[in-house]
Amino acid sequence: MQRNSLNLPLVTDVPASPSWQGFRPAADWDDATSAPEPAAPQGEYASIDMSAAWSPADVIPSDRPVELLSPAGGPDAAFAAFHHGADAIYLGLQKFSARAEAENFSLDQVAEATAYAHSLEPRRRVFVTINTVLRQDEIPELIRDLAALAEIGVDALIVQDLGVAALARRHFPELELHASTQLAVHNRAGAMALGRLGFTRVVLARELTIEEVHDITATAGIESEVFIHGALCYSYSGLCLFSAQTLARSGNRGKCAYSCRDSYSVADAPATLRDGAATRRDPATGFPFSMKDLALPDHLPTLRAAGVSCFKIEGRKKSPLYVATTTSYYRGLLDHTIPADERPAREADLQTVFSRPWTKLFTQSHKDKEVADRDTVGHRGTLIGRVESVREGRLTFVTTRSLQKHDGLQVDLAQLGKPFGFPVDAMWMVGPGDRRRPVFTAPAGARVEVALPAGYPNLPDRGPVYCSSSQDVKQRYRFDRPKAGQYRTRHPIDIAIQVSADRLTATGTSYRGVVAKVEMPVSLTPARTAGDGDAVARDTLGKLGESSFTLGRVTIDNPANLFVPSSLWNKLRKAMLPEMEYALARGLEGRIVEVMKAEAQRVPAAGETSRFAWSLKTDRLAHLAAFEADDWRGWDELVVDIARDHPAELASGLEEWATRIGRERIRIALPAITRKWEERGLVAKIEKLRAAGWTKWEISNVSGLTYLNPTEGLDLATDWPVYVLNRPAAAAVREWGVTRFALSPEDGKANIAELVAGFPEQAVVIVHQDTPLFIAESCAYANLIGGCPGKANCKFESMTMESSHGERVTAIDYHCRTIVLNDGPYCLAPRLRELEKIGARNVRVDLIFRKYDAAEACDRWRAVRAGRPVAGGHAGNFERGLL
Repeated sequence: MQRNSLNLPLVTDVPASPSWQGFRPAADWDDATSAPEPAAPQGEYASIDMSAAWSPADVIPSDRPVELLSPAGGPDAAFAAFHHGADAIYLGLQKFSARAEAENFSLDQVAEATAYAHSLEPRRRVFVTINTVLRQDEIPELIRDLAALAEIGVDALIVQDLGVAALARRHFPELELHASTQLAVHNRAGAMALGRLGFTRVVLARELTIEEVHDITATAGIESEVFIHGALCYSYSGLCLFSAQTLARSGNRGKCAYSCRDSYSVADAPATLRDGAATRRDPATGFPFSMKDLALPDHLPTLRAAGVSCFKIEGRKKSPLYVATTTSYYRGLLDHTIPADERPAREADLQTVFSRPWTKLFTQSHKDKEVADRDTVGHRGTLIGRVESVREGRLTFVTTRSLQKHDGLQVDLAQLGKPFGFPVDAMWMVGPGDRRRPVFTAPAGARVEVALPAGYPNLPDRGPVYCSSSQDVKQRYRFDRPKAGQYRTRHPIDIAIQVSADRLTATGTSYRGVVAKVEMPVSLTPARTAGDGDAVARDTLGKLGESSFTLGRVTIDNPANLFVPSSLWNKLRKAMLPEMEYALARGLEGRIVEVMKAEAQRVPAAGETSRFAWSLKTDRLAHLAAFEADDWRGWDELVVDIARDHPAELASGLEEWATRIGRERIRIALPAITRKWEERGLVAKIEKLRAAGWTKWEISNVSGLTYLNPTEGLDLATDWPVYVLNRPAAAAVREWGVTRFALSPEDGKANIAELVAGFPEQAVVIVHQDTPLFIAESCAYANLIGGCPGKANCKFESMTMESSHGERVTAIDYHCRTIVLNDGPYCLAPRLRELEKIGARNVRVDLIFRKYDAAEACDRWRAVRAGRPVAGGHAGNFERGLL
């Protein structure tokens, strides 16, 4: 088995071209899984083992190597990470990065960071994030970037877009593929599918428990990477459309507006919201979506034992100082170099740089609810004291940490929703008899007075005082940066020399067979001794300076034993280098052109277009009760999400509708999220429905490829969470056997036109949808009341909320998940003519998540088909496009 630089196994048995035939039947995967419990589904899905119990001590030794991966928002952060012990860094380019507002890297800076990392002992690694979805017009630029990254020799790409993955796999196989957490892979089934699609590592969803992580690492046959520290999104990563739909800033494009950090008031607060939170400030107003920061220092041994390959620190928008302190802290924990009594001080160091309150999220249980910070938003710091008094513009408190002038302090102010912060511009130590003396520094344990700025608010008695910036920390966590230009990508060059009396000929051969030839007229005489000057030749030719090359093998064919002076070798080298540089650039450009030509040929010829074929997706068959025969005219397909209904009711309901409209017109849809405790029920439904002869299915996550294990005779579709925003992505899902794919509700008209032109029969345009802005495990209701009342006592069904910016949304309970919907639906009904003009063939109305009654659902269907606007409807990014 091949292994990476950390001696971890690599997945290498990947088919050259992924297809349904590339997926082994589930029964064949049993060699990678433990035997299922007796009660587990049998037959085709028996490989999905739902067992939960395990012991870390029984799995993997606690001293196994685990990669520590640090964020690098810019070059300084990269060097800070390596200086303080990172095994690898992840960074983004100026485009195609999920942190578009970070400093990010030019290609030259990527080359410098990579060359530096590879020069270290032990060798470090550089991963480049191309973890956004891409429009079709961006594909040429992407191809150029991929070619350049392959030339640089980066160690892996972290990818969200399946089109990017397919391009890299097909044309740049030297680039290792890691699946971004933006792909929302959250179970073994998804990880197994990614392994079959050519990924060697998956960045797991943050929401997983340790048991789920173990289930994936022990059986999926793919490396796993987990976040251990940093900021948390409220929604599952990759499934947040909030700021894209409301502010035209897509998180899937790296432009998130952080709507989850806004405050919200509840317009129709349930009585239990107020009754259950009598000890808190107004529970109907707060930050229900603002998550605490993930911090798992105490869980590293268990995660290591669970088989995790890589521990990841979040923070590409954070400072180099943040990278230095967090990397140093976790390096020390992994290497056991931080004594237990020093841990609090090290944690305080990193908290002074940036820190919200910490949470272990759902690591121990998916039922944990203390995960959001509903009263205060933003950076706190480390707690160093409590307000004793405020008088004459001075704050008095006893500090538990040494302070310096110019440090930063903050005090929580619940009424403001954020801390009040100010610098230490003047400080006095208070001694016996209240004697005060001005000081530059104050030791831990000292009673201090600190000058408050003009206009300071009322500070609460005994209110917490935090150190939010420390001069001492800035001085202690320094790092070295190499001299500019010292490190760059270099390829070995082999030089073959032919020597004759009147001519020197040099042929250079380098990376990917790049060849350049130089001839130089000379006048040479015999040498005194055999081989005279060969050592001089090698030494002179090896002085390659700031070129893109290092000297490899040198062969000299000098049959007449002629003497070549060092000046001629030097002249030959100077003539050779620009020719090799030109040949290298020409070879790179040629590779790019070849890839672009190959991709252009992959687009099928467009066929004749005709009137719309209408489809309807619902998660409640009761929505259809008021539909009449005329409502089905011009209709193509009914898509039924099976997550909500009881299996028996679902089966009987589907059979009833099959007799009305025909079984061949009904497609069964799998949910986007299936956690381990839900897996048994889902697999049982799949098994029962497939046994009953249902052959048309839709998936919303790559896990569906494993659950369905598609075979001949199965008609597969993908829904919008399997993002198809470019033709390579469309071609990729087509290679899976997909017959149609729903386009993203984030997309715009111009890009939709590109997709329907290439795939008119397969592309499905959603024209009505209550788009889920957030899909989250964290309950907004529980966050507001300060805890979960328990399923038996929970009265939460939905609540309408308004942000401080006036955005009205509805949070609904969906199987104890929170789904947040816009106040009005995404609706393109008034733009049907435009869709027809750009060649759209398949259009779909979604009636899911929101609880419509039958008459309302029927009216909505009729209105959209007639092209009438729907109350509160909006067109998302349709006109302006996905920016």
